[in-house]
Amino acid sequence: MRRIAHLSDLHYGADPALQPRLFEGLIAAFEDQQVDVLVFTGDVFDTNEPGPGLVDGFLRLHAGLEAKLGGPKPTILLPGNHDRRGDGVFAPWREDLFVELTQKFSARADVQVLGAGTPFLAQRVPLTDFPCDVVAYDSTYLPAGIASAGGVIRQEDLLQMGSELAAGDPERPLLLLLHHHLIPTPVTDTSAIDTRGRPPLQKFLVGKVLPWLVSNGDREELTMTALGAGSALTTLQTLGRAVIVLHGHKHYATVRLLKGLDGDADLLITSAGSCGLTQDWTGGEYDEAPKLWPSVNFIQVDGTTVSVTSQAWSPTQPKRRSSPRHLVSASRDGQQWSLELPPLREVQFNPVLELNELEAQLVQSSAHLGRLDVVTRRRLVSHPNAWLPDYWEVLEGPPGAVARELVIDGVSQPDGKCPARVSVAKDGVSTWRVEGGVFSNVDAARGSQLGQAFEAVELLNRSRADVARLVVRLGPVKTTPFASITNLTTGKERPWPLTRAGDVVTVQRANCPARTLLRLYWPLER
Repeated sequence: MRRIAHLSDLHYGADPALQPRLFEGLIAAFEDQQVDVLVFTGDVFDTNEPGPGLVDGFLRLHAGLEAKLGGPKPTILLPGNHDRRGDGVFAPWREDLFVELTQKFSARADVQVLGAGTPFLAQRVPLTDFPCDVVAYDSTYLPAGIASAGGVIRQEDLLQMGSELAAGDPERPLLLLLHHHLIPTPVTDTSAIDTRGRPPLQKFLVGKVLPWLVSNGDREELTMTALGAGSALTTLQTLGRAVIVLHGHKHYATVRLLKGLDGDADLLITSAGSCGLTQDWTGGEYDEAPKLWPSVNFIQVDGTTVSVTSQAWSPTQPKRRSSPRHLVSASRDGQQWSLELPPLREVQFNPVLELNELEAQLVQSSAHLGRLDVVTRRRLVSHPNAWLPDYWEVLEGPPGAVARELVIDGVSQPDGKCPARVSVAKDGVSTWRVEGGVFSNVDAARGSQLGQAFEAVELLNRSRADVARLVVRLGPVKTTPFASITNLTTGKERPWPLTRAGDVVTVQRANCPARTLLRLYWPLER
């Protein structure tokens, strides 16, 4: 049995103020872990521009991980789009950082810095006494164009590698390492490409010209998937091996099983979350906005079985870790993978809150044509012996929305533009009005993100609660509402039942886990 620590999207240097504390949590996540190989699947750095001490800083972090594991460990490092392009998006495409990284690790034969062989992208990775044939693929090779977070996977590279593997043992699975995703991960990134700090011409081209030429051309997701992913999936299934894919890029830890047909191989596709950043779920201007915690995947593989577990931790409290999340266990029969369900285990709930409630009333806005104000009453009731930290919320809204009439536990607060950061009263009541908080019709929302057709009110349950309840008085809204619940640990959003009495709609979850998002949606009127 060999054990892999799969790390991705470290983005070293992205936030010098926050990351030192976050990296303490990363090293602590390796407590009591047995690891044979460290694998970094791209975005080792946040920028493609060499900076003073940037590579040396990563070397110190790598040494800290090895020290935690009891000594040097074989390490594989692949580039990501941030290692190649400015902000991970903008030209020019550069190799400087990985060239420097190669030089700094030149005395370590057990550290393999890959991605220096362009334009040839696939490379065999020799690992002693390893139960899989390992291939690293540099999917970041996209030297042309002014803006793209995506990459490329060429069929010829895979076919060449497949011809080399054909002479080997077909009972050895193929382990493919790359940065970009081959199929979508749980959450689609519909945000616009961030051009803050870029030259005016780039801002104009990306923000105005791209979406004029190509619908949604200024959206991250359009440029993020690797070009050629469909052909790559087909080719991988014809190489005569069961396949395990490890990738990063989207910052969500998840597993997909793609079954082969007509004798083709199965693909077990595993992505790692970011081990160096929190992942924004909504607007990330404030730390209190919903985010996924950083995480690392631990993988056990012996050639016939594979097991993947994700370990997340608080980005600000290094010793605070979530329970390990089992992603998958599978066994191999020839080229096929069969999933093995883990035994059910009883989890003690230990709620912090008796009640987490948000009541909202929608009213016509007098300040914004085509919008509704969201008048809100928030109530938290904690368990007598439970410790509840400061409870913050971020009030969202379209451009121009303003948080007014804030009263927190009887004390008035100043108005603030949205997104606004609000401290909610513990064991008390808080009220506010988000002026122009939601659109009322399709015409008013026209030109917003992806041609917005729905609106929503949401409740974020940060701490374990006996009951989380979202109550909305629809008022002028005449369309039929529907509800969902999102697990912010996994990113999975699913429909959820609601109850309705007149224009009052309730969405409720008993025994509600922490980091759960309740949402009530409704279609905008035409």
